[in-house]
Amino acid sequence: MGNVDCQRRRRVRRCAAVVLVAFALPAGAFAQTVSIEPGARWSVGDGVVDLDCAAVNVAGALDAQDGRVDGIGDLDIAGQVTATTAALEVGGNWNNHGSFLAGSGTVRLSDRCDQAAASIRGTTTFSTLRIDSARAKAYRFEAGTTQSVAQALQLTGAAGQYLAIGSTQAGTRAGLALSTGGTQQIAWVNVADMAAPEGSAWLAPGRPEDFHSVDSGNNLRWFQTAEPAQPAQVPTTSGGALLVLLLGLGLLGRHRLRRQLTP
Repeated sequence: MGNVDCQRRRRVRRCAAVVLVAFALPAGAFAQTVSIEPGARWSVGDGVVDLDCAAVNVAGALDAQDGRVDGIGDLDIAGQVTATTAALEVGGNWNNHGSFLAGSGTVRLSDRCDQAAASIRGTTTFSTLRIDSARAKAYRFEAGTTQSVAQALQLTGAAGQYLAIGSTQAGTRAGLALSTGGTQQIAWVNVADMAAPEGSAWLAPGRPEDFHSVDSGNNLRWFQTAEPAQPAQVPTTSGGALLVLLLGLGLLGRHRLRRQLTP
């Protein structure tokens, strides 16, 4: 299977046709799977491709360059995906166990493809990550892993339709780390079992209601601006010091008693 190049200034329709030929997909196959085999390379250039919710399996290389790839169903990365300045839209699961080179590109996880829930697995560093839903979609981050965002993080639901952000394993946190110099836009989310690791930015710093959001518990460095206050420690006294104190109290009591008994 050779390279697939969506050449510069080609129309969207023509670029999509090139992809169809190169991957030997039958008509209407964009509702199925696009596989980039080991040794194969798909280059988008500055084209725009809509995959109509086809799953994309990358065992070779996907070079999105300066283009846009919309309507990806599930994205499974075992090889390498290079974003450069591209925009990728994924409507299903994000599974990265290969290499994702973010560049200054944008990854958007959206309502496209009509899935009620999706997962983010593996470990990825994004430049810009947008997760949005107008119908209360749930996103589960793989428990025990951390996804990183360098530039901008957007997590937005809609009024009364909370975007659910949580871990794949209830009670075990997943990490989402935004760089301290990054920007965040968070509203209408319901968050549970998530952590913003030390050294990264606090997420939604303030009260949940300030963000029209819900704190469903077991979150670390979300919805607050300081570490929880620790309970006051009761000072302890060594055995020797305690003995001296008791002797002193005994002598004081004896002195007072003698003064009371003296006529």
